[in-house]
Amino acid sequence: MFGAFIQPRAEINGHPVNLRWGPNTVAAPPGVHRIAIHMPWMWKFGRAEITVDNTTGPAPTVYYAMPYVNFGPGAIGLQPVSSPGLVYFLLVLVLPLLLVVACCGGAALLGN
Repeated sequence: MFGAFIQPRAEINGHPVNLRWGPNTVAAPPGVHRIAIHMPWMWKFGRAEITVDNTTGPAPTVYYAMPYVNFGPGAIGLQPVSSPGLVYFLLVLVLPLLLVVACCGGAALLGN
């Protein structure tokens, strides 16, 4: 949900790189590079890391997906990835709703 307001950030071999949503092209010299991507908000969340080798050819495309909730890790890979944490998101969303329905339903049953 907060992805519309904040932009992801990356670190390539420890050097910060600002990203934007959608495809990004980042120049890197040939070699083995450690890429870490996270979402900056009040803290860094959705952190995910991968090692990419572009010594023998062009660097492969790296895919990142931020988590559904801001206390879990993100997902990163050389193939498209899906956002992790859907179960936690549903628990955070559905559990309070079930508690409200249970309280209101219990009050309605006791009132009759």
